[in-house]
Amino acid sequence: MPYAYLIWLVVCVGLPLGLLWVRCYPLLARHRWALGWTTLGGLVLGWLWNASAVRVGIWYYTRPETVGVWLLGLPIEEWLWMGASTCCPPA
Repeated sequence: MPYAYLIWLVVCVGLPLGLLWVRCYPLLARHRWALGWTTLGGLVLGWLWNASAVRVGIWYYTRPETVGVWLLGLPIEEWLWMGASTCCPPA
């Protein structure tokens, strides 16, 4: 299915994260620096882990399921996943 990764990101991460921001905006806005640094750390460590795994062939991303935009060896959807999942509270 074309753009499957992006569709699942929007449904399973984007909508809950958006609702969280709408519901808890004052609290999240007050801690935006902590969220920013945490997200940056998640992106850096996630990139090291994922790009290394892709490079040695542990896993891969198929082009039809992604948008086709790659950044530093990973599809843009993976960057969105790493950034958004860092901000999601644990279940």
